[in-house]
Amino acid sequence: MPGPAAAAGEAAGAPSPGGESEAGRDGGAGDGGEAQAGAEGPVTPPVRVGGPWVRCYGNFRLSGTPLQDVTRLSLLCGPSNGMRRYSKEAVVGVVGAGKPAVTAPVPLRRGACYRVFAVGDGGIGDLEVVMRSSRGVAIATDAGEDAWPIVQPDRPFCALDDDDAVLEVSARKGAGRFAAEVWVLRSPGVR
Repeated sequence: MPGPAAAAGEAAGAPSPGGESEAGRDGGAGDGGEAQAGAEGPVTPPVRVGGPWVRCYGNFRLSGTPLQDVTRLSLLCGPSNGMRRYSKEAVVGVVGAGKPAVTAPVPLRRGACYRVFAVGDGGIGDLEVVMRSSRGVAIATDAGEDAWPIVQPDRPFCALDDDDAVLEVSARKGAGRFAAEVWVLRSPGVR
């Protein structure tokens, strides 16, 4: 159960096992690695890759209770990185390999950066988490094959525009219960 730590060792922008770089998978949402500037000035705050974004979950271990585990994981990694909980409550459900994904709406705001923490129970071998834009494009995904993915493991993903995104949670291997939370890092002036 290595969790996202395996992906944390990969260099930012390095090709995934499928050969696609992180930048190519984000659908233009921005990776938080640099400030994005436009005609109205900076859109997203500069966010360092790695470091505290990775250290926070180094000693995390599953207890077998997804809701408690996702709360512990997000509290280890959220506040220490200046983030606060964005989802009003955890997204919970049951997923299984070959079954439809559980979805939840997530309104993204221009200039805000996000992380999704998810934890599956012992029956799930690979919990898959994807944030999709309102156009169905994958904005951010987890990079590992584990039961407790973080989207993204080494930094938050940032929204370049307001969008009514959708969080999708599914199982690639196994079946069981899961819980997920969305956390936000807002830049000054973001509503």
